[in-house]
Amino acid sequence: MFRRDVLRALSFGALACVVTLPRAQSYPSRPITLLVGGAPGSVPDIMVRPIAEGLGAALGQPVIVENRPGAAGNVAISALLQAPADGHTLALATMSQAVSNAHLFAKLPYDPLRDLEPVAPLVTGAMALAAHSSFPAQSLGEFVALAKAEPRKYFVAMPQQGSPPHIVALLLNRATGIEVTMVPHKSGSDAVNAVVSGEIPLLFDAPTIILSQVRAGKLKALATTGRQREPALPETPTAGESGFDVQGEAWIGLVAARGTPAGVVQRLNREVGAILATNEMSAAMARLSFRRMRSTPDTFRTLIRDENAKWSVVIRDAGLKLE
Repeated sequence: MFRRDVLRALSFGALACVVTLPRAQSYPSRPITLLVGGAPGSVPDIMVRPIAEGLGAALGQPVIVENRPGAAGNVAISALLQAPADGHTLALATMSQAVSNAHLFAKLPYDPLRDLEPVAPLVTGAMALAAHSSFPAQSLGEFVALAKAEPRKYFVAMPQQGSPPHIVALLLNRATGIEVTMVPHKSGSDAVNAVVSGEIPLLFDAPTIILSQVRAGKLKALATTGRQREPALPETPTAGESGFDVQGEAWIGLVAARGTPAGVVQRLNREVGAILATNEMSAAMARLSFRRMRSTPDTFRTLIRDENAKWSVVIRDAGLKLE
């Protein structure tokens, strides 16, 4: 009887494999929707489109980028979590959506650590502090000395309140011990125009946003916040090189809804990794001042957890909240 029960159990197990295996092998069975929390033409949108095209070719189904801007990216993530967790709906998760929004909004409609299934990190990039060409400081150290001598005198333009540039700027202010007034704008280009026109003396944003004006001599880059110098600004030292313990980068990754089958997540991770490994993709990302990131889903999950711990302190100590 024992032998018969064992054989019966093995038969049921084999049947289960027969039933589930074709379902896993058939993914994807229809087009994939990739939700992006930025508007068409935004940096995340431009960054992800060649990746989506390559992923569609690898999977044999089109990957359709669907822009869902609004509420600091929360609209896109909410739409992801309302779709079936089968891998046919994915979302681009910026550092805002995966980390800082959880500490900025009192009633965030999702928990990044609980509700998101990390698939693959894609890119990371530093921020840059720039100044009008007439500004007296020529380096981060000189600016810090000016700001400490006259606290709250200097205004710094940035994109929207609570955006990655704002959050990284808070880290810079904290590490250097300065007090400045951050001035939010509707977009990065609006912030740049405010500084180029002389309305505001300083700017904090991504290197690609300031690059053309730096080359034209209208702005000067004082420092960047990454682990290494930015290829777009090779003459600009990092904050670390300038003597300050600052390391802040904004990254973007691919996520699914929690509960998405592990086999689907692993396949997406492999395909995305292969796409990012190409020289063409490296060059495309570098033009946006991004470096490629490649890791396993588990390592990406650890990154999200660690970044939540890091930035929650910065946001809390700054007293920053969004409605």
